[in-house]
Amino acid sequence: MLWTGATRYPGEDIVVHGRDEVSRLLVHAVSLGASDVIFQSGRPVLASVHGHLCALTRVWLQPTTLARVATELTSTDSIMSKLYSGQDFDRAITIEDRTGGSRDEELIQHRFRINVTAGYYEGDVGVQIVCRHIPAEPPTVATLGVEGELVAESTPAQGAVVIAGETGSGKTTTLAALMRRVLEEPTPIHGNVLSYEAPIEFVFENVPSASCTVMQHEIGLHLPSFAAGVRNSLRRKPSLIMVGELRDMDTIMASVEAAQTGHPIYTTTHANDVAHILRRLTLKFPADLQTQAFHDVLSSTHLLVSQLLVPRVGGGRVCLREWQVLTDRVRREVARAGMADAVDTLRAIIGRGEDGRSMRATVMAALDQGAIDVSTARRVLDRYGYRDARLAA
Repeated sequence: MLWTGATRYPGEDIVVHGRDEVSRLLVHAVSLGASDVIFQSGRPVLASVHGHLCALTRVWLQPTTLARVATELTSTDSIMSKLYSGQDFDRAITIEDRTGGSRDEELIQHRFRINVTAGYYEGDVGVQIVCRHIPAEPPTVATLGVEGELVAESTPAQGAVVIAGETGSGKTTTLAALMRRVLEEPTPIHGNVLSYEAPIEFVFENVPSASCTVMQHEIGLHLPSFAAGVRNSLRRKPSLIMVGELRDMDTIMASVEAAQTGHPIYTTTHANDVAHILRRLTLKFPADLQTQAFHDVLSSTHLLVSQLLVPRVGGGRVCLREWQVLTDRVRREVARAGMADAVDTLRAIIGRGEDGRSMRATVMAALDQGAIDVSTARRVLDRYGYRDARLAA
């Protein structure tokens, strides 16, 4: 039975039995330009191609099939017991591409971040496996189209560079491009680059560098938490610390300490726009600690970025970004406003276009260049709370 909720991409009508068929499907999805592949109980295998779901198989996956696939992909015999006990599995894996080339040629390897989670299915337990494709090499700022003004502010002597956005908005990809620039190009940052990720996605061991060495660590495998990772880095003379996500109070506190003691930090968080990042991080603290936390985060942050992936005219997707450099003048203005008025104050500062760019300016530039259409521009401006007379219906 074909799932009617998705377009079908024919050519690989595979019945999933085990790892070999899964590998063929993942390789086929890469050839289609898919960003994610989803295996789910009671659904065909689905791929997200430029933000749209398509079905890769006709056959709906049964729970026994998903259990076998989960076991083989994770190389963990006890994976189903872990899922039934409320645990999930999040790790990066490598799939070999055996579809072409001679035996003497080196096999192409595709890297995926996989998450396996149990859920409801027909009154019992089902499984969903999401496989996110990670390109073989970290991207460059040029290939991602990261704006020159933003790149110029991305290597501070100290302080955090925080990139915000929804899941799947390319935060990790942008950070990877900024890290690759540090390794390959002459920047103020040189020495020991340390990253703490959950899991490791882009691999930097093959990126040449004349001024840096890089070591990557997987949280849950090499160290117990992001906070422990940051504390670990401070004993190793770091020149740059990459923290996968500011997901809790302990990680934020450790990152603030690292930034305040003279270290640049690259990290991500979930926030709707630049103006909400500081508030979002501060709310991770108990009420009686939030005022101090607000000022600590403000004083230790150098650059705030928010980004969103949207459909590009002609196919593919384009990344739209807004950002604000927290200069001393900006910090003083936001500090005077206080936590209660920080969002409105930052929004006004961003709107002035000094040491930053609003999403409104980015959207209108992309519209003028023909990269996005009017409906996309309206949707993004509405999401970010902007209005523009040129786009009035």
